[in-house]
Amino acid sequence: MMNDTAVQEPIATTEEFKAALLATRDWMGISPTQLQMLQAQCRAPECTITAAQIHKQLGLKSVAAARSEYAAFARAVADKLGYAPPRAGKSPVRWWYALSVGRTGLDDRGDGDFEWIMRPELVTALRTMKWA
Repeated sequence: MMNDTAVQEPIATTEEFKAALLATRDWMGISPTQLQMLQAQCRAPECTITAAQIHKQLGLKSVAAARSEYAAFARAVADKLGYAPPRAGKSPVRWWYALSVGRTGLDDRGDGDFEWIMRPELVTALRTMKWA
């Protein structure tokens, strides 16, 4: 089980998230699906969402597709922030740490039920930019 307390510390300020979002938009574009994912999570209770919920709400092909889309966008934002998510042993890099923290005490098994809680600085950035 990965302890998420280490990644719950802020990784960027609201202004840094705004800059990273704009740079990501200008560099690779933000797809309608990616924007809808951010909006769905930002508007969800406690800004918390699962890959299964994204899959259902956005009509994506599968939970795996939702996880992949979320990770790809998170990686692009992480690159713009200069953020490298922590790794646990040989597990794959969990890029979603750039956008969210995980529910403390739970492990992301990849089944779609893991709760992503959007970082508060990102929530503020999205709301002040009127993206969510």
